[in-house]
Amino acid sequence: MLIPSNRGFSQSLSGHGAIENISASDSSFEPLHAFSSSRDAAAETESAATAFVRLSPSGAAAPKPFRPFSRVGIDSHTGFGGAGFDITTPLSRNFNVRAGSDFFGYSTTFQEQGANVAINLRMRSGHASLDWFPFGGRFRLSPQVVFANNNRVQATALIPSGSTVTLNGQDYISSFTDPLHGSGSVEFRKVSPGLTLGFGNIIPRTRSHLSTPVEVGFYYVGQPGLKVNFSGSACDPTQPPAIGCQSVSQDAGFQQNLAAFIARNNNNLSYASFFPIFSVGFGYAF
Repeated sequence: MLIPSNRGFSQSLSGHGAIENISASDSSFEPLHAFSSSRDAAAETESAATAFVRLSPSGAAAPKPFRPFSRVGIDSHTGFGGAGFDITTPLSRNFNVRAGSDFFGYSTTFQEQGANVAINLRMRSGHASLDWFPFGGRFRLSPQVVFANNNRVQATALIPSGSTVTLNGQDYISSFTDPLHGSGSVEFRKVSPGLTLGFGNIIPRTRSHLSTPVEVGFYYVGQPGLKVNFSGSACDPTQPPAIGCQSVSQDAGFQQNLAAFIARNNNNLSYASFFPIFSVGFGYAF
């Protein structure tokens, strides 16, 4: 009688069973392997799709909208109107609205034909502009309104006693007892339309915060108004001082000549109907 040993049985089992187990193992792992492959393929497809969306123009991050007060820019500038500043905010990608003010002052004294003359130039004005960037770059076209225009030229004159002043071709001698004093001013209209061209956007449409705006143009001030007044007494050089001097406020001839002088110079000021604009500045956008 043969009694199979455990070793032989084990080997037999291990020999045949291993083959069966291997076969079973292979057949049972095929679905799991297929599932794993499908999941990896799906993950790769999703990654590729995500990358495409990120790179695709349609999937690119939308640019920051340009709405009123979504950004604010300021600048300081110098030019014909003096020193000033502007504050601006976008309306859309191609439009800004801007407002600011300019200041300038100058005073001097001199002598003219024996008269002591003092001149004071004062420039104070505000403005509001619509900045249009037609090509989406830095070039702009800006219609504007100048308001609160307090630009003014003032002058005073003291005509020393015995000195001669000429009005409308007529000579007058300043009185020894009541010398002539004169004052004059040139004033402009308070509200005026204007137009400028510029280069530089105070609120850049890029990541930059800095700008160097340049602006050139004009605004229409109309006919400036000249005002001249005299006080004191004037003497007729053809008459003795005792009888030829009288207060200019009561001298009809003096007042007539003064009116003709004012009218002639008002006509000469017609060239000043357009005030030039030129400025260079430095801006920063928040």
